[in-house]
Amino acid sequence: MPREDRHVLDWLRRIFTIDTSQRPVPTPEPQGIHVRHDAELITIKLPGAPDHSIAWDNLESVAIVSGDATADPPELFWLLLGGDRRRPLLVPMGVPGEHDLVQAMQARLDGFDNMAVVEAMSAKGRVGFKVWNLDSQGGTNDS
Repeated sequence: MPREDRHVLDWLRRIFTIDTSQRPVPTPEPQGIHVRHDAELITIKLPGAPDHSIAWDNLESVAIVSGDATADPPELFWLLLGGDRRRPLLVPMGVPGEHDLVQAMQARLDGFDNMAVVEAMSAKGRVGFKVWNLDSQGGTNDS
């Protein structure tokens, strides 16, 4: 191939080649049940159902409760209650996003009881541990 033809091909290649190294790769939405949070809301996403959310500002109580106590290990859930207590948020432990949510709760909820979390994780049978409460622990919801 003549030298000038190679230069034309190189020139065309540079024009039509897309440099993807500079673009951020979007994070794919997890499949199945997962939890997300931002500065305003905690949201549980369930496939085929509407999202359920609670505002950080409305959060009044956090507990760990069990589902099937006969399962080994037991099924554990975060129970997040708001001021109206009519629409609690139930977040299964181990779902995508749960670890980030726990870190956010530890940072934002003054008086978050890490020892209660450890005790709930090692308990057998029916579990119901209060981890944080706006009123009784004197904690503040640091939004």
